[in-house]
Amino acid sequence: MRIRAYCDFYDEAFRPLQLVIKTEPGELDWSKTLYISLPAPLEPLEAEDYGDDRGVSVLLEDLVSQGEEKNSLGILLPQIYARHGMEFELLIIQMDDAEEILHLDRNY
Repeated sequence: MRIRAYCDFYDEAFRPLQLVIKTEPGELDWSKTLYISLPAPLEPLEAEDYGDDRGVSVLLEDLVSQGEEKNSLGILLPQIYARHGMEFELLIIQMDDAEEILHLDRNY
């Protein structure tokens, strides 16, 4: 599994806009929540690095905090699978959504 950030100019600054998690086919158990720790710093990703892998947008309601773990979040894979009925190699998370979940985690 590889976690990277797609970056581009936004509000006059170059910043990460999406977290992109690349997995190998069959690597994920779609019946369980996937917990990840975000590496720091995030490795940048170019648009052409997306390749031909099947990707899915991870919605805010697909994300949960991991409790006491700083910079960690959970992805509700069963919820994504139920919505689409298939597995994906790329999970794409809007950085604003990840930051919202991580911010909620820091406030509790």
